[in-house]
Amino acid sequence: MPDRLGGCRMTGSQLHFGDSPLLPSATVAQAWPAYSRARWPRYLAAYRQRVSEVYTDLADQRPASFMLLQPLELLVVVTLVGEWVFVRPAAEDTITLTERWEHPDLANWDLTRRPDHEQLVRQAVALEADFHLFQVERYSIGSTPSTAGLNPEYFAREQADRHAADALREPVLEKLVDALTGRTIDETALTSLRGRLEEIRSLEGRVRGTRFEIWIGDLLAAHGCQVEPGSVRDGEQIDFFVHKPFRAVMECRWKKPRLQPRELADLTAKLGRRPAIVAGIYVAMSGFTDACRRHAATEPSGRTVLLWDSGDVERLLSGCDHALDLFEEHVSDRVRRYQLDPPPQGSRRSQQQNPMKRGLPAPPRTR
Repeated sequence: MPDRLGGCRMTGSQLHFGDSPLLPSATVAQAWPAYSRARWPRYLAAYRQRVSEVYTDLADQRPASFMLLQPLELLVVVTLVGEWVFVRPAAEDTITLTERWEHPDLANWDLTRRPDHEQLVRQAVALEADFHLFQVERYSIGSTPSTAGLNPEYFAREQADRHAADALREPVLEKLVDALTGRTIDETALTSLRGRLEEIRSLEGRVRGTRFEIWIGDLLAAHGCQVEPGSVRDGEQIDFFVHKPFRAVMECRWKKPRLQPRELADLTAKLGRRPAIVAGIYVAMSGFTDACRRHAATEPSGRTVLLWDSGDVERLLSGCDHALDLFEEHVSDRVRRYQLDPPPQGSRRSQQQNPMKRGLPAPPRTR
């Protein structure tokens, strides 16, 4: 089959007015500015009315899905083969028509089939990066557009319905992604845990500590973590273990004073009897003294001890942050501090940086 349409080549050459009766004519181009000025304000008004009448609650929950609700700057780029509509937030609605009917890079049938068509249009009109592509319409128009017969309301309502469908699918897709990345969160369990935490606040002493320890384990389980209750073995007692999606030994305390460095010693000793891949996490609702945080950051044994306070617990309880993300955030912060802070004298890191203190030969001098 020849690669032609209406007497016009479909590939290779640049198109011009009059090349084909299926292409817009010069008369059509002259009428297009008035057509655009009439079309887009009515389109936006109908879209917003449809959302406000039918999808108000959904738009409040998923505002990013309804991209035409806020005031926008619309930039409409027209060529002989199609129309590209870009949008970005603005103080009020504005509509700009950029006519590139016979542009050498855009007036070409190849543009309608190339995967990089958006990039080519952006380059041709020097489009700023904060514009987002909203719509592409490829057409062949042989008659002058009429504002009298214009009906953008139908298409605007249809677009609002499509955005609503996308918004309804988003939670399902998010759950699938969370499941694949090990970041599932049981929202129903979090609701129950919020009530239980208020009950624990009213307790005191050992009873509160025991209940809080169980509660933290359930909180991590609500985040999809594989939690194993602690046990007493060979005189060693551990609150509980986390096996997935990270590996950690955890200790929990809810005392009035902030924790001191000496209270980390027991957890550090337990870590020393386990593989290096296992981290230590100390959860203390009362927080930690500055000396305690410095001690954890420069632990002489080189083992990772992360400190989670009430703010971290609230982040997990809100469901806004997953336990794995919180864990990785603390690890990243520890790595940055480890690289920037000078090592304490006598630490393993200090000895690694000064081989003569370890009885190793010094590197040869250079002249």
